[in-house]
Amino acid sequence: MAQITYTKLGIKPVVDEVKIIDWAPEIKIEVRQYLPLQKKLEVLTNIINASTDDNGFYNSAKIDFNQTLEIIFAYTNIKFTDKQKEDPIKLYDSFYSSGLAEKIFELIPSSELKWFDKHTRISIDKIYEYRNSIYGILD
Repeated sequence: MAQITYTKLGIKPVVDEVKIIDWAPEIKIEVRQYLPLQKKLEVLTNIINASTDDNGFYNSAKIDFNQTLEIIFAYTNIKFTDKQKEDPIKLYDSFYSSGLAEKIFELIPSSELKWFDKHTRISIDKIYEYRNSIYGILD
């Protein structure tokens, strides 16, 4: 089999394509079509770290809630102040009650969303597996 060099493939390492939501007069929301792996890993870490309840168990509602917000933060050009981020429940409710969350998630490729679903689930399973192992118990 003949080998082909990577350079000859002519592919770009990061896709910068965006789709636009015309939200209001003169408000155009950009929705990224691909997030580089390093950024995905940061988003995944944020989701996992913010999704435990008071007893240290992962709460599925918090996972969904945090995943939604972190994806909106990462995939759109919407900027938030620190003050706005202090009340994430209000942000979540406003995105869903306005219909904007659905519009954003319709434009993000399903392969990108599935990546977060898959790796969030696997990561949490591995954390529980470790916690229930002899090493986790000794920690």
